[in-house]
Amino acid sequence: MKILYYTWNENSRDDMLETLKILGHEVIICDTPCRDYEQDAEVMSSLKGVIRKQEVDCMFSFNFFPVIARAAEQYGIKYISWVYDCPHWTLFSPAVKSAYNYIFVFDLQQYEQLKVLGVQRCFHFPLAVNTTRLARMGKEAAKKAGCPDVSFVGSLYENNLYDRINYLPEYVRGYLSGIMEAQERIYGYNFVSELLTDEMIGQMDQYISMEMPQGYHVTKRELYAEMINGKITSRERMRLLQELSERFPLTLYTASDASRLPGVKLGGTVDYVTEMPRVFRDSRINLNISLRSIRSGIPLRALDIMGAGGFLMSNYQPELAEYFEDGKELAMYGSAQELIDKTAYYLSHEEERRQIAKAGFGKVQELFSYEVRVTQMLDLVTIA
Repeated sequence: MKILYYTWNENSRDDMLETLKILGHEVIICDTPCRDYEQDAEVMSSLKGVIRKQEVDCMFSFNFFPVIARAAEQYGIKYISWVYDCPHWTLFSPAVKSAYNYIFVFDLQQYEQLKVLGVQRCFHFPLAVNTTRLARMGKEAAKKAGCPDVSFVGSLYENNLYDRINYLPEYVRGYLSGIMEAQERIYGYNFVSELLTDEMIGQMDQYISMEMPQGYHVTKRELYAEMINGKITSRERMRLLQELSERFPLTLYTASDASRLPGVKLGGTVDYVTEMPRVFRDSRINLNISLRSIRSGIPLRALDIMGAGGFLMSNYQPELAEYFEDGKELAMYGSAQELIDKTAYYLSHEEERRQIAKAGFGKVQELFSYEVRVTQMLDLVTIA
């Protein structure tokens, strides 16, 4: 198969290219920067130039680009998009309903939203990691002395949109704060949008302007809910990291301002391809604190950790619990106290922790490697 691959994310580019070549496909790269997801003349021109010169069987991108969907429809070519953001707002573009789209989303609830909107060829499809590359890296060096006990790689989202809107009336902030405090205590079900009453949305409309492009099927309720989910993520990460760092040695790898976490050791930023897998492999416990906007799906970070051979300690996610067994292939927590208790337990049970990490890697290699997932994806495109 000859695939026109539009790429804008260097982290995933090499993994996908390597996999497609291993599977025997020919790949043509288009990397023209996209400035307007809906109508970008330069991207459209680049795509058309390749299509006219090459007998392309399909187009592919990570995440959904309406401009690519329109080019695919114009030339009658299949367009495959593999979405790893949640929510991914361009999925609510009018272009999402093109008959040439094959859209793969990792979060079940986002998939169900698209089916309600009438998207024809949409598939619930978890993400993947390049276990071949990660296994090669694992052979380069053994675990080093003095490796972190507990590690977290990620943003603190201290510059979230909610905090930038600092002019809301106190009664509005009080109501929203109550929602956030309640949601923080619950894993596996997100009820933020349900608690935003019409009256409260009307109040927020007086102070906040959030608009999507014309024709997008996104409500104000959804936009406000995701703004609040961003703030919940920030609050939760700060709180959990603070509580853990008061009890265990914890290293934070981030570009965020961590000045409010005095007990945390800062490890700086790490490169996704060359450095992050080593952090996961060498740390005794790796934390995943999911974005609250990911309602049910398996975050890529969880697969990254297990795919690198690291021990994963994650908040409960419905799909994570569906594919992996707690205490056998990973560890999951449903409260701050459970996180603290399980961290203490696994730091003192070295061999059990190593066996769980090994089993987690085996499950990821079996079900979530790029070769497995891409083969399944292209098979679905062929028969759908």
